[in-house]
Amino acid sequence: MNSTNRTLVTVAVVFALIVVGLVIYFLVNKWHRNQMAAGRQQAQKECLEVIQKMEADAEAMRAQLEAERQMRPGDEVFPTVFGTPAPDRNTDAKPADCEKVDVQVLSFFNYLDSRSNLSFNEVDGGSAGFFRECAALLMADPPVNIGEMQELFRLVKNVTHFYRVLGKKRLMLAKEILVSEERVLEPAIAVFYATIVECGKPLTGDAQPLSIDRLYDYAGYFLNTLGGRSYLLRRESKIRMLVNYYAILIVDRANDEKFNRYGIDVRPYIDYLFYDISNQKGLTYRERYLTQLTALRNKYM
Repeated sequence: MNSTNRTLVTVAVVFALIVVGLVIYFLVNKWHRNQMAAGRQQAQKECLEVIQKMEADAEAMRAQLEAERQMRPGDEVFPTVFGTPAPDRNTDAKPADCEKVDVQVLSFFNYLDSRSNLSFNEVDGGSAGFFRECAALLMADPPVNIGEMQELFRLVKNVTHFYRVLGKKRLMLAKEILVSEERVLEPAIAVFYATIVECGKPLTGDAQPLSIDRLYDYAGYFLNTLGGRSYLLRRESKIRMLVNYYAILIVDRANDEKFNRYGIDVRPYIDYLFYDISNQKGLTYRERYLTQLTALRNKYM
């Protein structure tokens, strides 16, 4: 083969390689564009899914907030129930206004007496008489706080304490109140705690205030005994948290006033309740509880 033919062959081979290279390039480029388009479509699909999920989460959050709002008594309900403007929901733990609290207690009893679904007509003194009667029975027969596990009889007495002391009819009426007045239960407990503990006043119609020593017995019962804790575990979580919260406050007062005779250590209960309340929805004064528990945690560090 002469040089001219070799040159032609070389040119032909080079040309063929260029053509093949161009074909491969265009094929690869087309595949790459298709892959990029598919990637963009997948990314758009994933973005749409994320947006839809965020919208669904936002809608769920709005529904949850609305549910919480419905669970909380509105400002328009408070004057009807407590005879005063709505209690402040901020985190400041202000001293109780005892004159205002007196009005709130009387108004609350009048409100309960007006509720046709609650059978106070069979109770002497209406709702106030019912509360006085229950309080007197409970104060006269406190639960066991020491040696509960030493005898089966003591344990059984503690587990059945409220049924044994109050009886079936009173317990059923108390349950009616808890269920039908759930929306005002939280501020009502706050009002009664302020009346009995902070202001040291008797219940309406009583001459003497309730014994703080007896209240301490019940605080220890709920926090520190199998009977009390098992009783709370059978209750709705909101009630359980509120009872534990005020029990901790009473034991803290007992520490301050040097009558914590059972030596109850509130530190583990503070930590547990703080976590519990942090994850609980629908508490009107949730921020206040958490602020108070934080202060107690710092106090007992």
